[in-house]
Amino acid sequence: MKADRAGAILALALGFLLISQGGKLPSGKEGAPGPGFFPVWIGVGLMALSLILLIRPSGGQKVGDLLPRGNEAVRVAWVLVALILYAALLKPLGFIIATFSLFLILLQFYRRGRWWVAVALSLAAVLGSYWLFARFFEMPLPEGLLAL
Repeated sequence: MKADRAGAILALALGFLLISQGGKLPSGKEGAPGPGFFPVWIGVGLMALSLILLIRPSGGQKVGDLLPRGNEAVRVAWVLVALILYAALLKPLGFIIATFSLFLILLQFYRRGRWWVAVALSLAAVLGSYWLFARFFEMPLPEGLLAL
């Protein structure tokens, strides 16, 4: 199977999932979208773009050509392990500690630069995202160890 066809089918399925799950949520009132508004419309857009990708002539790459091999596959596996650990440790450690650790690990894993640069970038990204979500959008984030 060609890679663009496989991607279009996966995106079509994801769009359908977004529409079906978003449809179960309230869509909101006029002038104030509810929690179901954006998932439904993102799903509609995703399905429309997927259909365009399915209709147009396919490219030459096969799915097997896109899969990582050798050292690339090991690097992808390590990133997946880091993301799974992040998801598992987010609640017990809290947003700030878990996200800082994830950023630091990924920056060192891919950049292999100086530690102080990775620490500074991780700290800036975590504090910026914490301010954006917890303070500006007023979203509750897991406090974890910092709640003590």
